[in-house]
Amino acid sequence: MSRKLSGLYGLDIYTEKAGYVGKVEDVIINIERGEIMWLSLKSFKNKPLLNEDIKQILRESSIPYTEVVQAGDIVICKRNPKNIGKKQKPSE
Repeated sequence: MSRKLSGLYGLDIYTEKAGYVGKVEDVIINIERGEIMWLSLKSFKNKPLLNEDIKQILRESSIPYTEVVQAGDIVICKRNPKNIGKKQKPSE
């Protein structure tokens, strides 16, 4: 999957099951490896954040890029980060 980094900002994010997740507000990259690591639903810009705040945003309001299935006009991810860690109801 190849794309300009700046083209990800502001894209709508949906799950594979068409659930709306939010918009890409920030992108976290690993400069040494040249890889996108996270898409964040919250911006890291213009505000000083403590290490704990950053960890909380990554845990609760970000999508690991390994969870991204496709990025084009929208971003499709495997699951909503807000639901990760919550028990899902069994299918009936």
